[in-house]
Amino acid sequence: MFSLRDPAILFFLLLLLGGSLALGQAPSGATDAGAAEKPARHMEFSRLLARYVDGQGRVDYAQLERHADTTLGPYLDQLASTNPAQLSRDAQLAFWINAYNALALKLIVDHYPVKSIWATTPGPAKPSKEKSPFTMEVGTVADTARTLDEIEHEIIRKRFDEPRIHFAVVCAAMSCPPLRQEPYTGPRLDAQLDDQARTFLHNEQKNKIPAGEDRIALTRILKWFGSDFGPSPEAVQQYIARYFESAVRGRLSQAEYQVEFRPYDWSLNAQGDTKNKTADSD
Repeated sequence: MFSLRDPAILFFLLLLLGGSLALGQAPSGATDAGAAEKPARHMEFSRLLARYVDGQGRVDYAQLERHADTTLGPYLDQLASTNPAQLSRDAQLAFWINAYNALALKLIVDHYPVKSIWATTPGPAKPSKEKSPFTMEVGTVADTARTLDEIEHEIIRKRFDEPRIHFAVVCAAMSCPPLRQEPYTGPRLDAQLDDQARTFLHNEQKNKIPAGEDRIALTRILKWFGSDFGPSPEAVQQYIARYFESAVRGRLSQAEYQVEFRPYDWSLNAQGDTKNKTADSD
């Protein structure tokens, strides 16, 4: 019988292990290196967000447009050549959220100056227009030309079953969640999404919880995508309760509030842009 105490056997095993590592093969039971997220993967987007996004999540589009070739361009090239299937689940979701947000920035920059994302396609700058900016191809991600709708609805919502993405994807509108000053990453994704949810829900320009003794006024996002949070209208209140304290949390948990949905302000989420609002209440 072989013994691991036998020096000859140990030497033989070390030779085998060394050969496997030299060939780039992980020893049995090791984590696939492709599933790990490389810090460098997000460096370009991290620098861009830190430079052009302020503490309120608004974007300096004028400066971004001037420097897009050297800031946004390299990250878009990286998105085009990355295969997210090699990443862990959380890293994949972070990748697609970042991709959506980067393509939304590209869409605005490509047509800048515009007053809203709806002004990037022909016709009136309103959501009722025939040609939607969300259904046109904006850029290449994972070697395929993508639309914003495809990334959000066909990939993120369909594959990941994570309602907090509605606090993270940003379509360049004032009523959108704030754009983070950092990219999403697999290892920190859960904490980042929780922080986004809490920040967005407590922002009284987006939501008023409560809005009176028995009312709450919620973002229209929670009307459009309420089914992602649960099977009933009450489920939305019950879901967001975790982000509040004391009596408000208790009442939300019991879905006791009357719910109103606020008009959606589609005007551009640009820094210092407080005029020319294009709110739409449909």
